[in-house]
Amino acid sequence: MNNSWPKPYYDKNREPHFLFIVTPPYSGSTCLSRLINTSPKTTLLHPSGEAQRLIPSLCGRGRWKAGMQVDYESLKAVWLNTYHNLEKLVGGIEVAIEKSPPNMMRMEKICAQFSNYSLLANNRDPYASCASRLYRDHLASEMSAEQRLEQLEQIAKAWLERSRKIRELTTRLDAPLLTYEQFCAHPRALAGKLQLHQDVVSTIQFDASVKVKDYPPQQIANQNSRQISQLSNNEIDAITRQLDTDKDLLEFYDYQLLS
Repeated sequence: MNNSWPKPYYDKNREPHFLFIVTPPYSGSTCLSRLINTSPKTTLLHPSGEAQRLIPSLCGRGRWKAGMQVDYESLKAVWLNTYHNLEKLVGGIEVAIEKSPPNMMRMEKICAQFSNYSLLANNRDPYASCASRLYRDHLASEMSAEQRLEQLEQIAKAWLERSRKIRELTTRLDAPLLTYEQFCAHPRALAGKLQLHQDVVSTIQFDASVKVKDYPPQQIANQNSRQISQLSNNEIDAITRQLDTDKDLLEFYDYQLLS
């Protein structure tokens, strides 16, 4: 490894509890993590909640490859150094929240670096997730109808691949799963899914307003209908054709095909 994997000093005797949110992108993990972070006993290591951004080499082009070479000592040093600096400023921080989507590809190796951690899996309706990614990652308004269909086909395939990985981790590691839809319907259901000390959970403000992306702060609300309404019937059908290849996966998350 080279200098792109920094190794700052950190106190080897002081670690927080790491809460790793296993999530695909555009699935509501930002509002989920920020609601948890309303507790004075928690912190986000990076303002986005994605601690991968503290190490540029960790969020490069190969970040979604399971075989990506990672200097885990660098990862541990940067994350704990960041935690220690935040803890000095604020004090009383017991939990560090990390929700970088690509880290699902190496979740077990990351967990092995820390002595105290828990997992929470998250997913979102594929149509809403695909629509959100189309408009956030691509210039959808400038694309032709054919280009949009081609892009949505690839986005839907990626949703399937990442959702399979999350299913594998929840099954093999016995990680609790809370979908975006369940969370929006009952934000307090989060309390029963978090494997954290009660003195932390009891300080979460479940009715708080949180800021997500460029939207104004607001209470937790399901945005699926608004996102899906941006898709044409042909675009919904294109997503459906991909999802129809793995109906068992949809059933695992209790999602339905649209037509």
